[in-house]
Order: sequence, then structure tokens, then C-alpha cells
Amino acid sequence: MSLGCARPNRLAGSKSPYLLQHACNPVDWRPWSAEVLEEAKALGKPLFISIGYSTCHWCHVMARESFEDPDVAAVLNEYYVPVKVDREEMPDVDSFYMAYCMAALGSCGWPLNVIATPDGKPFYVRTYVRREELIWILLQIAKVWYSGDRGLAEGAGDEALKALQNLWAPRPGDASLGDLISKAYRELLDSYDPVYGGFGRGPKFPTPHNIMFLLRYWARTGDGDAIEMALRTLDYIVAGGIHDIVGGGFHRYTVDSRWLQPHFEKMLYDQALILVALVESFQLTGDPTYRWASLKTIGFLLESMLGPEGGFYTALSAESGGVEGGFYTWSYDELRSALDEDEFKVAVRLFNVSERGNYRDEATGRLTGRNILYIGLPLRDVARLHNMSLEGLLELIDRLAGKLKAVRDRREPPPVDDKVLTDWNGLILAALSKAYRALGHERVLQVAEGLASFLERRVVDGGKVYHCYKLGEAYVDGMLADYANLAWGLMELYETTFRDRWFELSLELANSIVKRFWDEARGILKFKEGGGITGDLVDVHDTSMPSSYSMALHVLTRASRYTGDPRFEDVALRAFKNVGGLVELNPSAFTYMLSTALDYWVDVSYEIVVASREGDREALDLIGEIWRRFMPNKVLIHVTEASRRVRELAPYTRNMVAVEGRPTVYICRNRTCDLPITGVEKLSKALGAPLRYERR
Repeated sequence: MSLGCARPNRLAGSKSPYLLQHACNPVDWRPWSAEVLEEAKALGKPLFISIGYSTCHWCHVMARESFEDPDVAAVLNEYYVPVKVDREEMPDVDSFYMAYCMAALGSCGWPLNVIATPDGKPFYVRTYVRREELIWILLQIAKVWYSGDRGLAEGAGDEALKALQNLWAPRPGDASLGDLISKAYRELLDSYDPVYGGFGRGPKFPTPHNIMFLLRYWARTGDGDAIEMALRTLDYIVAGGIHDIVGGGFHRYTVDSRWLQPHFEKMLYDQALILVALVESFQLTGDPTYRWASLKTIGFLLESMLGPEGGFYTALSAESGGVEGGFYTWSYDELRSALDEDEFKVAVRLFNVSERGNYRDEATGRLTGRNILYIGLPLRDVARLHNMSLEGLLELIDRLAGKLKAVRDRREPPPVDDKVLTDWNGLILAALSKAYRALGHERVLQVAEGLASFLERRVVDGGKVYHCYKLGEAYVDGMLADYANLAWGLMELYETTFRDRWFELSLELANSIVKRFWDEARGILKFKEGGGITGDLVDVHDTSMPSSYSMALHVLTRASRYTGDPRFEDVALRAFKNVGGLVELNPSAFTYMLSTALDYWVDVSYEIVVASREGDREALDLIGEIWRRFMPNKVLIHVTEASRRVRELAPYTRNMVAVEGRPTVYICRNRTCDLPITGVEKLSKALGAPLRYERR
């Protein structure tokens, strides 16, 4: 691969697109490694650690202003050991220094720039810094370090490390599950934006696990405000500038409260989690908006993020041709030339287009003359305002979007970060599996099975999982999120295909979670195996996506319900109890963790087994009756005469057989089983009326 420069630095051999973007900088960057720490110790130089990711707009800005500048490079190369980190490739390093940044500054983001002792202990942190200020900071710290006062910095680093280790220590709590769940709901209610949905006033992130939690809270309590908060938030996300209404998919977040102006990067994890929220909302409401947005998201994923081997790429950049949002925004005249006269008039009104533009430069706040295409109101309300059916409005949007996409596809596309991350692919595997069960479409199932086969072949090696894959090689040892997210995806795929292999592999991963990450002495789940500066890290809070800790509790609980083995759930409950003190402080920061509690630890949950002959059509009807319901508080197993491995792993199913040759359903509530059932009508009666919410 040609890097386009005569003398690349030490990042030239990297696989990460982000590191390769900096391989031609005059800064003598090194990739993060144990060897770099040894080098810094030998040289007696502090570390300058710069962390970002390939689709980050402000990372690119700082690179152009500072890291491509010879004066900045001269200072860094002389006085520091400069280290570049791709946060997606090294999430343990990123999480460690992000925790320090949050503790030191109270807020944080990327680019993340840390100055640390040679052994990695941080003592100074900033995010984006302009060139002149950066040079001044670097020289002032170098003056202290090399004047014989480095003990001050080293002491600060020691104190920072102790504080972080204390932050990740077990912290048991006393509050009941019910109290924690109720408090999380009240906190979401207090921070909810009743006008535009979402939580807080901006910037706004989708945080789909908040939506999932609210749906479950409504299902358990019947609180209409909970589901209305979830659905209104989703409605405004779908109608906002955060949603690429032309090509499908969702941008990472918006800088405002109206979901209008995004940072334009598209991350795989956002697509996966928003897709889950859309699918679950469709199951509960039947609202065509959610089906439509789900299918648009899937179409985007298959067109733009699916690699040739079957794995999904990490992200699309915010920039195109060095301009943030250049690919996605439109001038008034560009839109006019793309559509006929009548279509243009409709598009101007529908997509809130003006000659002055609606897209503002983030730094100056000035209108740029460019337009973000957004609708701005829930689509069902727009349809009523224009005396149209919702289906008719969706067809109109698709017709306009199709013409605009044909024009947009001739623009320079955003660069793609083409590494494959196991944890994020686990999320998309779960999302596609759930989408197939709710929406149908054989192509979705084919892609999901192809993804699972790819991951098994390329990133799973016996009991070991790798975090990254690119150019035919798996690399970076897997962390808790890789094992847990992949296990979740395989569990969802098993409940879609009922292939024994996916059941077995998901349980192998659950066993690996206990073996590799469970710290018996402390009673917590570690972020990663091994030691080093990041060895004590624990990832507990649900932020823009569920934490690895939350996901591990979810899959361990499900593994226990699948197998009847209490060992997995015992670990999950202990792990939950030993961070309970943290949950008590701010329960709404743990909504995915508390969703598992809502599904399995409070009130009734189900283990459902369908037993039939191989290929029996009536069995598929029974399974379809279960699939069409919103029942997150269940596990589902299908056994036939060929399901020997499943019966070995779930021994309580051995005596669950097809009665008189007819497909038979065994419904167990909290591990206590009812009499067997045959026939769809009897199954429907036993399960009760499907949960359904009529929109206000």
C-alpha cells in the first residue's frame, strides 16, 4: 500500500486506517505497545499519547493544524515519545485515559491528548487544542520535566493511577432492584425533552438502550409515559438530520437539541442498536414508520458497510474531500437540478430546504448555504398535516430520495474505516437476527448467517476471540465486549435459525467470559485479560452503547436460562451486586444493565421449548406465533430428533418431545414448566394477548 510520502513514520506498518492517516506526519509516531513504554523508560522521556478514530472530524482538524506542522513535530520528537492510538482498535487504552480525562476535566471527547510518565501514568490531559496553544503546553511541561522537577509529574501520575484503581474497585450497594429501576425511570423522565424527545438539551446522542429500557419498563408497569418517551424520541430521530433520509443509516449525534445538525460520521454500533430499537418499537406498535426506517437502515448497511468476506466495516467518515458533511448536504440549486419542478417544490417544503441553507458552521454558527435534508416532525404527524396516508408519505419520501441518491452517488464518497471489529459485529448480528424475525426478508437472514460464519472462521480460534480483523489477519486479543457482544449476536441468531452450532458457540463464549474475565476475589468482571497499565479497568456505565459489563450480565443470564445451569446467573448476580453502589449513584447510566433485570430478575420470565420432527411446518407456525410478540423476557429453544447437542447442553429438554408426533410447546415460567401444548390457538391462549400499544 502506497502512503503517498517518501519517509513515513513508524505507523506505516499498521492496519488501522486511523493510524495510517498519520503515517506521513512529521511527528515520529509509534503505535501503542509494551515496547514503546520500555523505550520511553530507557530514554527518560514522557509519553504524548494522542487518541482518536478515523471518522472523527475534530481529529482530522487537529491533525491538519498541528500534527502535520513541522514546528509541532520538532517539539514532540525532541522532548516526548509520541504515541498514536486508534480508540476502536485499542478500547482498553482509550477507556483508561478517557476515565482520567473525565475525572480531571469533567467532560471529554476526541481527539484525546494525554501526557504521561514513561510507564503510562497520566498527569496532563486535553482534547482538541489549537497549534499555538499546543506548542506552548508542550514546551512548558518539557521545561518542568527536564529541569529536575519531574518528580511533581510522577507524583501526579501515581495519584491519578491510585484514583483510577479506586474508581474500578468493587462497590456493593443496598438498594433493591425495584428501587433502582424506578429511580432510573425517574431520572430519564426528569432529563427528557418533551418537545423533541431524547434526553438533555444537546448535544444529543441516540442512546438506543434508553429506548429499549423504556419499552421494557412500560411492558412491566403499564406506564404510558415510559413508552411515549421512547417512541417520541425515536420519531424525532427518524425525522431529524441525524437520519440520512436519502441513503439510510444514522449519524453519530447532533450538536443541537432538535436532532438537526449532526456530526456526520456513521458508526456500525449506532446502526445496530438503533435497528434493534426500531424493530422492537415496530413489534409493539405496528407503526409503518419503524418498519420503513428499519429497512432503510438495513439497505444502507448492506450497500455501504458489508465487506466481501461477510463482516461489517467499522464506520464511514464525517468528511468527504476534507469537508465535513460535504457528501450529505445540498445547496438550493443542487437540489433544484436533481429534481423536476413539481418534485423540487415538494422537497423544499418536506425537507426544510432554503436558499440560505440550514447547516451552520460549528465554529462560527454562520449559515453555510448548505442544507441538511430533514423533516423535523414525526412522520405520522406530517402525513396528517398534508391529508395523506402514512404509507403514501413514505412512498413519496422514497421516490424523492431515490432520485437524490442517484445524484449524490456521483459525489466523492466518505472514506470507509474497513477494519472489522468483533464487538460491533456482534451487535449487528443480533440486530439483523431480530430484524428478520420481525420483518421477514430472506436476504437479511442470509447476511446474518454469513456474518456468523465469517466471525467463527476469522476471529474465533478455539476458546479465544480476537478484537480486530483486516487483510486476512485477526489481531488484538479480544476483550470482554468482544466475547459478550458476539455471544449475544449468536443467541439471537440461534433463536432465528435454531442451528445447534450457534447455540453451542454462544455457550462456549459464556464459559470463556467466566474463565477469562471473572475476578473471583473481587467479584467483578474485568474489561480485559492480563495486566499492564490498563489491567484493572472495569467498563460499567452504559454510554453511547451498552457497556461490556452490562452485555456480559445479559448473556450470562441467558446462558443460565438456556442450559438450566445456575452457575452463569450466579456470576451475573454477584457481578451486578458488586457494582450496585455505582448503579445507585446514577441508575439512568445503566439502562441496558437494568433492562436485563427487567427481563429476567423481576417478575416472570420464560423458557420456551418447541419440540417437533425435523422440518415440520406446524412447528414453524408455533415459532412464528412467538416471534410476532414483544417478549424480551424469554429464551426460545427448538429441538428435533437431530438436536442432540442442544439436548446435551440443555439437559432439561431431553424429555421434552413431540406429543403423539405433533409439534409441542413447553412453557416454563421462572424454571417451573406448565403442561405441554399443541396447536397455535392453545399456544396463543397460554401466552396471552400480545403486548400492543396504540399511539396517542
